Amino acid sequence: MPDVTFVVSDFVDAEESENLERALTRLEFVDLANVDSERGLVAVSYEGGEAELGRIESTIEEAGLRAEPSPGADPDVG
Repeated sequence: MPDVTFVVSDFVDAEESENLERALTRLEFVDLANVDSERGLVAVSYEGGEAELGRIESTIEEAGLRAEPSPGADPDVG
């Protein structure tokens, strides 16, 4: 199961991070999502590959946030 961590900017408040966490965990292939708005990090454990990773990124963007995989993150390892 791949794990990926994103560096996310533009968090406004704790409610926004909770909403994002709920949206990510609603994706059928996501096993765990942890949003740390203070550090600007989103960690996701999921089953799948590039298509699923793209949907995770889209969900973050749909929440109005910009996300990039954290430095050194390789979604193919896990």
